[in-house]
Amino acid sequence: MEGLPRNRTQTTQRIVEALEEEINEWGWQAVAVNRIAQKAGVSKTLIYRYFGSLEGLMVYYLKMGKLFPVFTPQVLDHLRPLQKSDLARIWYRQVIQTYRSFRSSKPARELLKATLSESDPTADMVSEALDEELTRLVEQLTFVEGTDTKAVSAVILGAMSYLTIMAQNNRTVVGIDLRSEAGWERIEEAVKLLYIGVNKLAVDSDEVTLTSQLVNAIDDQWP
Repeated sequence: MEGLPRNRTQTTQRIVEALEEEINEWGWQAVAVNRIAQKAGVSKTLIYRYFGSLEGLMVYYLKMGKLFPVFTPQVLDHLRPLQKSDLARIWYRQVIQTYRSFRSSKPARELLKATLSESDPTADMVSEALDEELTRLVEQLTFVEGTDTKAVSAVILGAMSYLTIMAQNNRTVVGIDLRSEAGWERIEEAVKLLYIGVNKLAVDSDEVTLTSQLVNAIDDQWP
């Protein structure tokens, strides 16, 4: 919302916060524009004017940078690896951080659950927006040529999405309790091992090359 008048920026923030509260209370399927408007202290007409529809508001929420990081070119330059052996750390850190964010936010998890719904226009828009954001994230952090990073990412991110949904439903998977931190520590260690294995294949392959390098070091900013 950069560049917009201050009052519109503040109003948009109130609407987004009201949407989060609404999803947290009612789940994504029972969200109501009237309640969002009441919580935000605005008219329903204003929400439609700003976002076009309830679905448009949800898509805006998904794309505003709260759930998926938006890297500037400068940050990407600092993240760019010097050698292929650095790739695993970049990949697994971002995957782990992204899904920690989902697990800590019920509204985010609710929207993730929407991707499993069939024949629902709202779910279709949410699913498309989520996929666009994941695709953007993967494309930004690829840093290599000569391998199908999208297919690899689809397998791992798809699995992490499924596990996150199962955790919200208080389920176990292969005997691992996804309601516990100990269970998720095991999952995160597995994610690291998978990316390290994929990274080793990339390092050993003559067909895989790094994209052009613009900096002299990796900025170690992720936890």
